[in-house]
Amino acid sequence: MGALRRILPTSVAMAVGILVLAALFTTNPLLDGIGAYLVNLAVLVAAFALFLGVLNVLRVHARRVREGQKGRFYSFVLLAAMLLVIAVGLPSIPGQPSGPSQPAVAWIFQNVQLPIQASFSALLVFFLVTATLRLLTVRNLESAVMLLVALLVLAGQVTMGLVPLLPEIRDWILNVPAMAGVRGILLGVALGAVLTGVRLLLGVERPYGD
Repeated sequence: MGALRRILPTSVAMAVGILVLAALFTTNPLLDGIGAYLVNLAVLVAAFALFLGVLNVLRVHARRVREGQKGRFYSFVLLAAMLLVIAVGLPSIPGQPSGPSQPAVAWIFQNVQLPIQASFSALLVFFLVTATLRLLTVRNLESAVMLLVALLVLAGQVTMGLVPLLPEIRDWILNVPAMAGVRGILLGVALGAVLTGVRLLLGVERPYGD
């Protein structure tokens, strides 16, 4: 029984992965239909997983509020906000779009969620200032080069035409060395994703069997 529990998930994952890949790289109508069906099935599984995650969040925070644990006020706010959005978004109003497109849900998104996200993004400025101050205390060549490049980019952003050469330096930094680094990182991420997919298809890694 233990061997079956290890072999069956691996076999299913390998078969599904090979079929979906074959549907992507071929024009066979049968494989296209099977691949589309498997992708739609994966979307359904992801939706059920999201639903279970929401139920788990409700259970954990409801228990925290019920038992009076530390942080119960924030758990109460989370539960109240979640239930409010669900209660507003689920009922269908005649003549109006349903779900996230409802005016009430759109109002909550525009006037509550977006300002909160903007506030969190604004906090990044303080973290960047703190990191810059810490960088100034490091006495080595790499830190000095990084600080110089950052100052040149910032000066190129706010030069307001006082120094015409600074925007050109900024554009060169962003388009040549910075872009080269970004492309290297993206290539590494892509190769890592391909390698992980191959390992999953070959059954070397079995996260679905844990």
